Amino acid sequence: MEKMMGCCNQAPKGGTGKLSYLLGLVAALFVVILLLAAVFG
Repeated sequence: MEKMMGCCNQAPKGGTGKLSYLLGLVAALFVVILLLAAVFG
Protein backbone atom coordinates (compact mmCIF):
# COMPACT_ATOMS: atom_id res chain seq x y z
CA MET A 1 0.00 0.00 0.00
CA GLU A 2 2.79 2.46 0.87
CA LYS A 3 4.49 1.88 -2.47
CA MET A 4 1.21 2.57 -4.27
CA MET A 5 0.67 5.76 -2.27
CA GLY A 6 4.20 6.95 -3.06
CA CYS A 7 3.70 6.20 -6.73
CA CYS A 8 0.39 8.03 -6.73
CA ASN A 9 1.84 11.13 -5.06
CA GLN A 10 4.62 11.46 -7.65
CA ALA A 11 4.20 12.17 -11.35
CA PRO A 12 3.27 8.91 -13.13
CA LYS A 13 5.97 7.57 -15.43
CA GLY A 14 5.38 5.92 -18.82
CA GLY A 15 5.01 2.39 -17.45
CA THR A 16 2.58 3.20 -14.64
CA GLY A 17 -0.25 4.67 -16.72
CA LYS A 18 -2.49 1.64 -16.29
CA LEU A 19 -1.66 1.37 -12.58
CA SER A 20 -2.54 5.00 -11.90
CA TYR A 21 -5.73 4.60 -13.96
CA LEU A 22 -6.77 1.58 -11.87
CA LEU A 23 -5.96 3.43 -8.64
CA GLY A 24 -8.06 6.38 -9.80
CA LEU A 25 -10.94 4.06 -10.70
CA VAL A 26 -10.79 2.38 -7.28
CA ALA A 27 -10.64 5.78 -5.58
CA ALA A 28 -13.72 6.95 -7.53
CA LEU A 29 -15.65 3.82 -6.53
CA PHE A 30 -14.60 4.36 -2.90
CA VAL A 31 -15.88 7.96 -3.01
CA VAL A 32 -19.20 6.81 -4.51
CA ILE A 33 -19.58 4.21 -1.75
CA LEU A 34 -18.87 6.86 0.90
CA LEU A 35 -21.48 9.19 -0.63
CA LEU A 36 -24.09 6.40 -0.72
CA ALA A 37 -23.30 5.54 2.91
CA ALA A 38 -23.66 9.21 3.88
CA VAL A 39 -27.02 9.53 2.07
CA PHE A 40 -28.60 6.26 3.20
CA GLY A 41 -26.73 5.80 6.46
